[in-house]
Amino acid sequence: MPWRQISALLLAGLAGACAAAMPGYQPPTPQLEKVRQATPKGGGFDAAGSYHLTDQEKELDCKRINGSIVIKIKQMRASGGRRKPSAIAANAQAVARPLVGGTTYGQSLSDDLRRDRARLETLNRRLAEKNCPTYDLDAELAPGNDKLPRPVKGGKKS
Repeated sequence: MPWRQISALLLAGLAGACAAAMPGYQPPTPQLEKVRQATPKGGGFDAAGSYHLTDQEKELDCKRINGSIVIKIKQMRASGGRRKPSAIAANAQAVARPLVGGTTYGQSLSDDLRRDRARLETLNRRLAEKNCPTYDLDAELAPGNDKLPRPVKGGKKS
């Protein structure tokens, strides 16, 4: 084999090794940059389990916050029929998360509901800060309540 072919194969092998060292790498593109800019920044849950609004959530008006709250209330009501995940499924997800990434959502129904409630309470407080009517979350999430979630006139806090 001529040296040029050997060096070309060697160069291709090195390039392949570099690509394997960085799985999932995507060179910057205008579309990828738009996605990165739209990704929520800040916020999330702290170690105590309190939820903090993302930068995008802080900019929402009352109508959009109301929409987020209504959707989450309906999801939480519907989760009453959700079954607890099997131990095998929860353990498989926990083992795979460090390898492939992901979230703990879905591993524990009680943890999911606690996080959802914390987010609801934070969004409800944001409505109060903006002088918008708020929700009585205890009444909205009471067992058997299937009415359309509606804010309480006068901005009652929950």
